[in-house]
Amino acid sequence: MISQNIFIVAAKRTPFGTFGGKLKGVSANELALLSAKSTVSSINLDPTLIDNIFLGNVIQSSSDAIYGARHMGLKLGVDLKVPALLTNRLCGSGFETLIQVYFIIKLSNML
Repeated sequence: MISQNIFIVAAKRTPFGTFGGKLKGVSANELALLSAKSTVSSINLDPTLIDNIFLGNVIQSSSDAIYGARHMGLKLGVDLKVPALLTNRLCGSGFETLIQVYFIIKLSNML
């Protein structure tokens, strides 16, 4: 078995505040897209090179939030055929998403 290290080269998270605060008019999908655009921009990555979309989200609060990962990818410029996965694990969504990303990378390199 080939040993390999996996590194996260860029990551962003969305801000959060109080219920009904300054972000109340911004949807979860809009926040996710801002975070994704910031990440892609920070490493000068062409979104067409992305081969998986992962998004951790807690409490889907709008009718389209269940498709958050798909919306984020498409609005970012990722091809429609790219798989998109949304994780909702309450306070652990971000960490759970990172774990899933790790396993996908490891498995894809074993094939």
